[in-house]
Amino acid sequence: MTAPFHSEYPFVEAIEISDPIGVLRALAHLPYPFLLHSGAGDPRSRWSFFGADPFAVFRGDDISAAPAMWRKVSSMVRAADPSPTVVPFTGGAVGYWAYDYGRRLEKLPEQARDDLRLPDAVLGFYDVIGAYDHLSRQAWLFSSGLPLEEPLQHERAEQRLQQFQGLLKHGRRVTSRLPRVSEQVLTPHSTFTPERYRTAVDEVRRRIAAGDLFQANLSQRWTLPLADADLAATAIALFESLDLSSPAPFAAYFGASDHAIVSASPERFLELRGTHVESRPIKGTRPRGADPAADARLQQELLASAKDRAENVMIVDVLRNDLGRVCEPGSVSVPALCELESFAQVHHLVSTVTGRLAPGRDAFDLLDACFPGGSITGAPKIRAMELIDQLEPVRRHVYCGSIGYLDWRGDADWNIAIRTALVTPKDIHFSAGGGITADSDPEAEFQETLHKAEGMRRALERVLGPVVLPQGADAPHD
Repeated sequence: MTAPFHSEYPFVEAIEISDPIGVLRALAHLPYPFLLHSGAGDPRSRWSFFGADPFAVFRGDDISAAPAMWRKVSSMVRAADPSPTVVPFTGGAVGYWAYDYGRRLEKLPEQARDDLRLPDAVLGFYDVIGAYDHLSRQAWLFSSGLPLEEPLQHERAEQRLQQFQGLLKHGRRVTSRLPRVSEQVLTPHSTFTPERYRTAVDEVRRRIAAGDLFQANLSQRWTLPLADADLAATAIALFESLDLSSPAPFAAYFGASDHAIVSASPERFLELRGTHVESRPIKGTRPRGADPAADARLQQELLASAKDRAENVMIVDVLRNDLGRVCEPGSVSVPALCELESFAQVHHLVSTVTGRLAPGRDAFDLLDACFPGGSITGAPKIRAMELIDQLEPVRRHVYCGSIGYLDWRGDADWNIAIRTALVTPKDIHFSAGGGITADSDPEAEFQETLHKAEGMRRALERVLGPVVLPQGADAPHD
């Protein structure tokens, strides 16, 4: 097996693996393991990337130092080997930005409780990266030797390559099976009763009618308690289960010492390749049908929906405005508008917005200009975020934030962290929401959150036992 590129830097070695999630189990004992997993089996799902044990980690307030260090290391790497590779990510930064990282970028109210008390961003700098090509079923390990410089860099790169090869071949692995917690039905606690959610939808509609805004995303969060669970084993088991029930092109696992992120996101937030920028916002949803005929009817219903199309177009305008802050004038365009895409539990309307990054701008500038994504905030974005903070009782944390990577050569790829769970040793949190417009029906919007959460519910059921999301008026809540 040979690599489809030729480069002495970073050091690269072909490896034999059959399952990227199995690789994650071998790396889970190291600090900050991750897997960026493309599991949907479509053209966007060619690559999965994995790694662990970063040489630098930035959490919370420390995140402000990350851009300067990334730019310094990036310039050193590009000077050593400016040639591109076929593999889009061979080393760099991986992590997440929670939705509430947006508070660093905009002044927002402080009404929603910060009940989780976790960092609003975590970013690791990785010197060893694994890449798995779903197209050719080949895999490689890349080792840069960073943060050292020559002549010690070469020696460190070889040592780290051997270390990771040994772990993948002979290292102990996190268990692949968990005992089911309960045969009794588990009912997660929600931040809303159904009635309170419907009332919040009505409040958004009232604000729209008053001219405050055009659209706002409203979500509810469910929590399942755990009894001192093994964090890595539980989170990886949930990730594997989620990959079975809801394979997604922008799935992700990211582990920290006190929490782990598990995502089956279908939505790309931002991709940067050279100077080309692409975003693929999702707005408009229908559940999958029980049979092909019903499924086709729901597809046509979504395509014909003026309300869903208007939702999508409004968010496209938000993204065009955000990209215009850092892209060359006149370069922002919309090559695809409101196209139908189907996933395991739902159909979506998806658009594509592109631009050309302006000279002197980089991935961090792009992130700050567009974060958080318009598809999970509303229009106008800041006014929608203010209303979200007033209506949702707790902060979102990673839900509606972003997970992904920044390559040393300047490229980046981030998802929108929907279909995402936050796992701690004490509990599992997951959320779902939807865009509220003047035409929204409160009951339909509540049901849409259940449709979107169905993949996570099924994944939890495989791991923990029977799970039922509360739907009655007497549902428990925070």
